[in-house]
Amino acid sequence: MKSIPTNEVTRKILHLFSSIIPLGYLWFIHDKEIMVILLGCLCLFAILLEISRKKWDTVESLFEKYFNFMLRQSEFDGGLTGATWLLFGSTITVFVFPIQIAVPSLLFLTVGDVFAAIIGKGIPVGKIGDKYLSGTIAGIVASCGIALWVNRLLPGEIIILSSAASMLVEVAPIPINDNLTIPLTGGLVMSYGLMIL
Repeated sequence: MKSIPTNEVTRKILHLFSSIIPLGYLWFIHDKEIMVILLGCLCLFAILLEISRKKWDTVESLFEKYFNFMLRQSEFDGGLTGATWLLFGSTITVFVFPIQIAVPSLLFLTVGDVFAAIIGKGIPVGKIGDKYLSGTIAGIVASCGIALWVNRLLPGEIIILSSAASMLVEVAPIPINDNLTIPLTGGLVMSYGLMIL
């Protein structure tokens, strides 16, 4: 097994911790409007932080002190951080889809994507572009497992199909951040799957 860089492990732990968004929605908040408002406020805060770190040296130095070790090159070069993209993806997913679809779609992102990255980097088998088939399979298995665990309404075959679609989008060379494409793909596949059945 290959060693995984510390910054990547830290990013993925935080990514996994963001499962609090879909699980909080499922177990505590339940109200779509309240959830969209909360996530919208977090998005606004994230955007203000992104702007502040580019405009003010004090904010930039604080950001560098506590977060630079986790950043990827595109984020160093002025791109939005993964956390900001994750909040965008979460907000749009909750807004667009009903709770029974939004929750598993977001878990594909917060759990499936983590396992895809960690296994892909740790046990790199079957290179696909700059990612690995081993990671994609791990992501599908993890996505299916967590989504089936929280699922109450959706047929199992729809969960399996949508988790596979989400992880295939994750590995595809699409120039859109996967914090958007993973949950939206999962949500669309589930929505169309329910229409067909």
